[in-house]
Amino acid sequence: MKKTKMKQIFIILLSFVPFVGSTQDSKPFFDEADALFSSYCNDGRVDYSAINSDPAALNLLIDKLAKNEIPVGKEKAYLINAYNLFVIQEVVKNYPITSPMDVDGFFMKKDALLNGEKISLNYLENEVLRKKYSDPRLHFVLVCGAVGCPPIVNFAYRPEKLEEQLEQQTNLALNNASFVYQNDEEKAVYVSKIFEWYAEDFGKNVNDVVKYLNTHRTVKFDETYKVKFYPYDWNLNKPHLDVLPPTLGVISDPLPSGLNLQLFTAGSLLGMGKMDFTLFNTLYTQNKDNWQGVDYSGYRSTFVTHLFQWTIGVSKNKRLNVGLDLNFRSSGYSSDSTFSGVKNAFLYTNTDSSRVGLTSAGLRLKVQPFKAVADFSIQSTFSLPTIKHPEGFYDSDSTTQDLYWADWDRITWWNQLFYSKNFGKFQLFTEFDLLFRFKRNKSQIGMLDLPASIFLSYFPTRKITIYAMTQHVHRFTNDISPQDPAVTDWVIPANYTASGIGFKYQVLPNLNLELLYTNFWRGQNSGLGNTFNFGIKFLTR
Repeated sequence: MKKTKMKQIFIILLSFVPFVGSTQDSKPFFDEADALFSSYCNDGRVDYSAINSDPAALNLLIDKLAKNEIPVGKEKAYLINAYNLFVIQEVVKNYPITSPMDVDGFFMKKDALLNGEKISLNYLENEVLRKKYSDPRLHFVLVCGAVGCPPIVNFAYRPEKLEEQLEQQTNLALNNASFVYQNDEEKAVYVSKIFEWYAEDFGKNVNDVVKYLNTHRTVKFDETYKVKFYPYDWNLNKPHLDVLPPTLGVISDPLPSGLNLQLFTAGSLLGMGKMDFTLFNTLYTQNKDNWQGVDYSGYRSTFVTHLFQWTIGVSKNKRLNVGLDLNFRSSGYSSDSTFSGVKNAFLYTNTDSSRVGLTSAGLRLKVQPFKAVADFSIQSTFSLPTIKHPEGFYDSDSTTQDLYWADWDRITWWNQLFYSKNFGKFQLFTEFDLLFRFKRNKSQIGMLDLPASIFLSYFPTRKITIYAMTQHVHRFTNDISPQDPAVTDWVIPANYTASGIGFKYQVLPNLNLELLYTNFWRGQNSGLGNTFNFGIKFLTR
């Protein structure tokens, strides 16, 4: 009962004039807020990382909001600044996050302390500011911490020039072609979801929204057009790349989801409901190998792989993705050791010198295990062969068709550890794997491959990426027991090293093409060939 009564008193104090007076000079608060916004807000974004590293200035302002009385005659400007500061405080308290929606109850929890009373962001916006002032321009100065909000300014709102500031920010927002725009082909005006959620603030119905827009626009919209709402971007309004200087001007624009395809790697994770479709095509061909210390040549083996990967984000905090892998392969063997010998891999027949089929399928899980280390992720894939005799079949009595190699006839458990770091125009990406292949029948033994890879990428333009890579793989196997004649596996310990150079071109913000050439330049008990790769990646918006 006591708590309810106190809440009623607080609502009355905030909702009606006069406000509780302050015997203290409020000017230092506005000056200090101005200094913080000036230092950490730029180009409509907030440098949360820097504030997180040195929160002293923010903490001082939050402490003043908690203890000081709301200054009489300056309430509106004071509370606008308070809202924006409370949003920054909530982000920093949970940093690093990728969206305000990563935090349960971000807007509903009573985590903000204003004049001694615990309130929520939702309460401050809707029950105090909107209810008391009925000013639709508030929507263009209250910044919720998401990219979809109007951009945050690098100054504090001040009582003596608040009207001018409100008008300025509203005009900027409503003349910004990325915030509101007209599509003449569709005869539609596209606007933010803000105008749907708060439609009553802009008129009697949704059709009045365009009329309101035109009161602030230099070039008027057609008021006969219908209103459409584009998806709201809930990604955090941090600096565009958070690691790349904005003055570079060579990194591609992010998607509405906040992902930047040019910086996207195998370790990157997707937000809830976002999808990645990747088709990676590889032609590996060799005309020499090393086996048990002997070099062999005078032939050509070629293996063509079409790996299709589908991935979807399944968590709001972008820390869990699941996916499906499908491998379609064709292979061929030829006594012609020249490059023309690759043609047998494109016969698409199942014989003793060529093979084709959907050879394996797998389920994949990718996670960001440590919230504070966004650049590190782990991926685990479990796959099974989907055709008979994938490692080939040879019948000594010739009663059954001999078959060439297609894929591993093993249960595969592939674990990949990814880490990436961006340095200006460069990106370093590393990967370490534990690739288990478990036996499926008595004649086999198990093996463990330990691939370690490093990629160095360079971004000369907003659409082009050039990279170099190298990989070393060491294979360990179980020993074959001479006491068990049933075990006849041909697999032995091996190792090899490959290096290559690649090129990516970003056709669209969510579509890129990739070319990669690699050379297996050394090896023990392995093939010594080359790969020619072509990849296509598409991300949903």
